Parts: sequence; C-alpha cells; structure tokens
Amino acid sequence: MRLEPSEEQAMLRETVARFLADRGEAAVIGAAPMPAADWRAMAELGLFRFLLPERAGGMGGGPDDAMIVAEALGRGLAITPLGEGVIGAADIVARYGNDMLVERFVAPAMAGEAVLALAVGALREEAGRVSGKFAFVRWAPRASALVVLGDSAAYVVALDTDGAALTPRRLADGTPAACITLIDCEAARTALPPGAAETALAMIDLTHAAEMTGAMALLYAQTVDYVATRRQFGAAIGTFQAVQHKLARMFVALEQARSLTIKAAAVGRDDAGFVRAARSAKAYVAHAAQVLAEEAVQLHGGIGVTNELPVGRGLRRIMVLARLFGGAGEARERLAA
Repeated sequence: MRLEPSEEQAMLRETVARFLADRGEAAVIGAAPMPAADWRAMAELGLFRFLLPERAGGMGGGPDDAMIVAEALGRGLAITPLGEGVIGAADIVARYGNDMLVERFVAPAMAGEAVLALAVGALREEAGRVSGKFAFVRWAPRASALVVLGDSAAYVVALDTDGAALTPRRLADGTPAACITLIDCEAARTALPPGAAETALAMIDLTHAAEMTGAMALLYAQTVDYVATRRQFGAAIGTFQAVQHKLARMFVALEQARSLTIKAAAVGRDDAGFVRAARSAKAYVAHAAQVLAEEAVQLHGGIGVTNELPVGRGLRRIMVLARLFGGAGEARERLAA
C-alpha cells in the first residue's frame, strides 16, 4: 500500500490548497458556503472532470484521488457539495444513467454550472411518478435536481418540476439544506447493479472522513500555535504538562485518522473490501475529529467558541460532517452487521 501521494496527486493537493488560499482570507475560512462563482472556478480547473467516470467524459479518478481533494478542502474548511453532489449524486448518474440524464444533469455539474442533491431512502412509485419526503437534504436550495438513492434503483427528480416543494433550512456549519416533499412528481428511474448503492455511500463516507481529517490537521496546527503564545502565570500554556498531554493525544488521533483514511482510499472502489474499509474510516474519524475539535476549542478558551477564530467554525463543520448519512455509532453498527 502506497502511503505517500503520487507526483500527480501531490500537484492536485497543492492546486486545491492554492486555489483556496487565493480565494479567501485565512481569518474567515469556513464562515460561509463556497460561493457559486468559486465552485465554477474549481470546475474550470478540471477537478470534477478528474473525479467523475470516463463514461460521462470524466477521467475516472479513484478513491485515493477523491481523498486528496477532500482532505485539501477540509483543511481549508471549505463548505462545498463535493461529497454528495459530485462523488455521490453526479457519479451515480454518470455511471448508471442513460445518455439523456448524463447530458442534462452530469455535464452541468461537471462544469460547476449546477449542483445535484442526494437523498437516501424509498419513494412511492406509481405509473412512473414518485412521492416521498426527505428531511435536511444538503445543498437542495442550490440544486437543479435531487437524486434519491435506493437499494436497487436511483431516481432523478428535477427540483423545478410540478409537485416538488422545498422548505429551506441551514445547518450548524452554514450549509444550505432543505426539507423536500415530492407529490406525484415526474422522475427518471435508473436500475442499479447489486452493491452499487453501498459502494456509492462508502465513497461519500470516505470523502467526509478525508474532509474531517483535513479539518483536524488545521485545528491541531492552530492549537499548537496558540498555546505557544498564550501566557498564564508568566509562561506559555504550551509548557504546562497537562496541555502537552492533550496535544499529544490530539496528534495521535490525527495520525490515526489519516492512516485509516489512506488505508480505505488505497482499496479499489470495486474491490470486495472497499465498503468495509470506508465504513471503518468513517466510524473512527467521525468520533476522533469531534473529540479533537472540542479539545482545540477548550485549549483556546472562550474565544474558541466564537466566530472570531477558525477553530470554532471547524468544530461546527466537523459536527455536521460526522453525522451525515449516519454518525460514528451507526457506522460501527453497520460494520458489526
């Protein structure tokens, strides 16, 4: 198993990091979702084309490539629809949808001109029309279509169609979301091969684990810097043994999270062990990331819970990512089953 990124992947990581650095002030990272213009600019770099299947005009990037991009975005606390919109919904339609669906929905998503939202669950289907309800669907207010992922089929519903109603919501990290009600809506049904839904969700789990790992790295680095300058009793608090022990535990958690994410990304998407490896990464990272973020806030003191520093925004970002499509506890239950 290769532990270091290839030369191309290192360039990819640097490209994302440089893009984020050029687009925003370090003091306000994670303060709001990435603007639509910046999302299109990311697409112009070829990032989404790189990650999506060749069948839809992409370059077929694997789990290790998705991990590289997601970790770089996580370290910049970038609030984007990468996991559900690109790695999830667009990839599902690109792999299994017909040419019309690919042209109508995947091509604009690949170009950054549109966003696809993803929900997991069952729909009531009658005569080619569907009904159902989904709560807190991320990015739905910005999405052109909703992809509903079931065990054996996926449904694509344009959100401007008759019978689709959205109630906007906003999550703790600022991500736009909506509660969606579909009543007798026109939908395109795409059959999925056995295991395709599980693999798609595992790819999203891996992406979110990588984003949380990137956020952990940022929060750890900022905390190390802070305790070296914050003084109490005439000394930097970083010289106190209790603080050093906390930092050591944070470092171990970060390295374990990174190792499990790399291990999962090294397994081929179509290999038998990929789903289990991705779930293992999600099960550990979702818990470890929140513990690390809470320790970072605690070591910063009162200012850590405000919007003044990225550490508080990082905690809220991790809280959301850790709970998407099931938190650490649910991931462990799926592993045990």
